[in-house]
This record gives sequence, structure tokens and C-alpha cells, in this order.
Amino acid sequence: MRTGPPSSSSGPAAPASPLSGECHGQAGDVPKHTRTIAPGQVGSGCSRALFGQPLAALCGEDGSLPRPIQELLAVLRREGPSTEGIFRRAAGGTELRELREALDRGARVDLGSQPALLLAAVLKDFLRSIPDKLLVNNLYEDWMQAMERTGKEEKLSELKAVAKKLPAANLLLLKRLLSLLQHIGHSAATSRMTTSNLAICLGPNLLSPPNEDLLPLQAMLEVTEKVNTLVEFMIEYCSDIFGEEVAGRSCPSAGESPAPMDGATGAVFLLLAEPL
Repeated sequence: MRTGPPSSSSGPAAPASPLSGECHGQAGDVPKHTRTIAPGQVGSGCSRALFGQPLAALCGEDGSLPRPIQELLAVLRREGPSTEGIFRRAAGGTELRELREALDRGARVDLGSQPALLLAAVLKDFLRSIPDKLLVNNLYEDWMQAMERTGKEEKLSELKAVAKKLPAANLLLLKRLLSLLQHIGHSAATSRMTTSNLAICLGPNLLSPPNEDLLPLQAMLEVTEKVNTLVEFMIEYCSDIFGEEVAGRSCPSAGESPAPMDGATGAVFLLLAEPL
């Protein structure tokens, strides 16, 4: 189901709030008739709450991501490129709360029937709730030092080294997330979301310094800009960072168009069957 059809009067995506990782959008973008959480094919597969938990604690014994997160990524890969303002436009507060609570208690939810804008908001909420964040706050200086390298190849080499320090679960989700964002960014003509827009909307949810709460406003604004620059670079060059693990299947090289996905089944199969 597609939401938010492109409008001829729509302009580039609005910037995010620099501290919260929230993008400015219109409340109520998700129609109220889509609020119902109907029984579906996918339950959480989790014996604990989904939000606010260490990612490793949620993964299966085989190291796979939680089933609802895999399904979210798959549906967003299919619907995101054609959804205007994906990850920027706001979802209704009630709908977001209901879906989050349903996933948190392990309810069986048909995520494929939910609006893409709502699923994007839930994914952002999930990323925001990961303790120490997906890119790991204690690695903040390592990420920043990598981005200080002057040449592209030097940056890529350093980013590869830092990525290897991530917990396995964080690294797996990072690869899937960057793949999704690059896929959407390549369809900016319809999604109205460039890689820069996507980085602004998601960057602050992925990384912050360990002493974030102690920073004055101006310093936090500078941190946010640096994090957004890092995330944008990683979206654009995800296959160069992760190499053959994702090349040709998840992250095409920067400037290369991704292969199209045919329907939800293909997208889910990609996420479930791809070797870890």
C-alpha cells in the first residue's frame, strides 16, 4: 500500500530537528482508517519487549534480526521509494503508539498492510530506543576520526576498521539499513528524499557522543552536523565499506542503480535468506 502520493507543489525535504533526530512533517499524515492493527502473518518472535533492548538480546540463535524488524525493512524497501517524504513526514501519534505497543508485546501484526510512513516512524523509534545506539556511542570518536581523513579511499579504509568493532547484531542491522536508505535515495524523484535528507532524518538516531547530555546547544548542533555527514557518506558508499558481503545484493556501488524488487515476497526472501 502506498501513501503520500507525490505532489507537484512539493519541494525538497525539510531539515530535521538537530537534537532529537525528528524531521519536521505534517501530523496526521497517516489516515485514521489505517489505525487498526489487524491479525497477520508476522509476529515479533520475541520473548521480551522489542523496544529499548540491546540488539543482540533480540536476535535469534542464528544471529538473525528480530522478525518484525526484518519485515519492516522489507516492506519499506518495497514501498519507500514511491512514498513521498518517507522518514520525514510524521505519522499519527495514536497510530504510532498502537503499533509500537503491539510489536512490543509480541502481537501478530500484518505489517504489509500498514502505511509506509507509519512503518518508517516505527523503525526510527526502534533505532532511537537501542541502548548506546546502533553505531555505538563509545565509538563516536573513532567514527569522527575516520571522517577526518582527506581522501575518499582513506575514509573508506578507516570506516571499515571502525565497523568491525561493532557488535555482530549492530553490524547486520547497519548493513540492512544502509541498503534500504540507498535504495530510497536512488528514487529521490518520487520519494523526495535524497541521501542527504535521509541522513538528516536518521543520523541523530544512530550515533551521539557518550557525553551528549553535558554538551551545550552549539556543541550539540556541531555534533549533529558531523553525524549527519558520516551517515550520508555511509549511505552513498555502503558497498565500498562492506565489500562483497553486500555488493550486488544489498548496496550497489555509489552511483549505480539498485536492482528492482518484485513484490513483498522477494524483499522478505532477500532479508531472511541472505547469508549473515
